Amino acid sequence: MRPFLVWRDDWLLGYDEVDEQHLALAGKLNELHRFLVHDASRPQGGLDQLCHQLTELFEMTRQHFRDEEALMEFSDYPGLNAHHREHAMLLAEMQECMREIEAGSRTFSLQTLTALKYWQIDHVLNSDQEFVAYLVNRADMQERPRTVTTPPELFRQTHLSRH
Repeated sequence: MRPFLVWRDDWLLGYDEVDEQHLALAGKLNELHRFLVHDASRPQGGLDQLCHQLTELFEMTRQHFRDEEALMEFSDYPGLNAHHREHAMLLAEMQECMREIEAGSRTFSLQTLTALKYWQIDHVLNSDQEFVAYLVNRADMQERPRTVTTPPELFRQTHLSRH
């Protein structure tokens, strides 16, 4: 079976940890898709397993957003507030969806999963790429090599110079 979300190398941003987190989030969406297609109809533990998987996705997403915003703050990114609002809106929507699923007033559908998939792709290709462009421009303006010094515990830069 083909993965629900096939990650493309041209979506990589050039920071190992950010890229690894994006890949892990794509992997979690693929796990949810497999669950939806194969396991959701099982009577035993279907809802519990779904809620567990959604909670894992939520926690992974929240940690990723924290890490990404820490890098933006460290880099004095002027678009941090707008980027944070995008993150906060998705997290709020995810929490509401999870509450409704747990309460039984909403089902988890392929449509919901597809919306998450396209949100991730759009966010990486637009908002995250804008941040990378800022980093590249900032490095060029300061007449430094195309590297960005970040706290090592946050991110390693790998191939930013290809942008």
